[in-house]
Amino acid sequence: MKRREFITILGGAVVAWPLTAGAQKSLPRIGWLVYGGATLGPIDQSLKDALAQAGLIDGRTIEIVFRYANGISDRLAELAAELVAQKPDLLVAIGGDVIKPLFEASKGRIPIVGGVSDNPMRAGIALSLAWPSKNFTGVTYLTDEMAAKRMELLKELAPNVRRVAVIFNPQHFDDEVTFARRGAELLGIALTTHPINSAADLDAALLATSAGDVDSLFIISSRLTGIVAGRIAQYGQERRLPVIVSWREFVDSGALLSYGPSRVFEAKRLAGYVQKVLNGAKPADLPIEQPVKFELVINLKTARALGLNVLRPLLDRADEVIE
Repeated sequence: MKRREFITILGGAVVAWPLTAGAQKSLPRIGWLVYGGATLGPIDQSLKDALAQAGLIDGRTIEIVFRYANGISDRLAELAAELVAQKPDLLVAIGGDVIKPLFEASKGRIPIVGGVSDNPMRAGIALSLAWPSKNFTGVTYLTDEMAAKRMELLKELAPNVRRVAVIFNPQHFDDEVTFARRGAELLGIALTTHPINSAADLDAALLATSAGDVDSLFIISSRLTGIVAGRIAQYGQERRLPVIVSWREFVDSGALLSYGPSRVFEAKRLAGYVQKVLNGAKPADLPIEQPVKFELVINLKTARALGLNVLRPLLDRADEVIE
């Protein structure tokens, strides 16, 4: 081989090597719709941390495209469409109100993994828990049957309770009001219901509870009631009314007691679903799992403000006591 030909070939090889090295396979893309802002809340952050622990790290082994609604529900549909346009391999969200826009925008073509607190069958995103049969799977925080137990805990904390007002969002697909009513009947408690469809409805609902001469508030957990949790807790303390809920975040806002699933823990379980779907599993074939970890949280500071004596056996059963 002549010297000039050798240099020409070598030069071509030098040019070709970087091109070959750069021809790497693109990372799996995840579209993540967040109800809040860029500073993730504890539940979304719990899932992100679990993904990292499983080796699914944004920018290294996966690519995550975020869209943030910043608490504006009216933007969810638009943002869901934007994520679908990114052609992700998988869509992720926490909350039935966030997953539903993704479900509608994806038109069954993109797998969706997430956590929901409403009934996925009634919401139309699954046919059953065992066989979702559509493009959504994940975990549910739904604990309708535990409403009766929450009534028992209320009675244990405040034995003289006779009239309980239930505040709930009728647009949230659950049957907790039905189970709460059954539990109340067994305990000889009269129950009134006060639906709210927006945060603006809360004042009228609270006014109605006052007119009904209730002695406790029973809150059905949902995105909407969570948004107004602080206002409800403040009202309860001003009127010396115990506030009972299922999600511990309400207790952080000043409610008396919560008993229900640990949503932070349950969100971590979604990392396993993400792994399976990215490895080729179909959401339609992956059962939607129910919660496995429950926590009883008592706000002792609120109890003292209400003049309630929390007995030692109940405190010993609590997973956390806020003082």
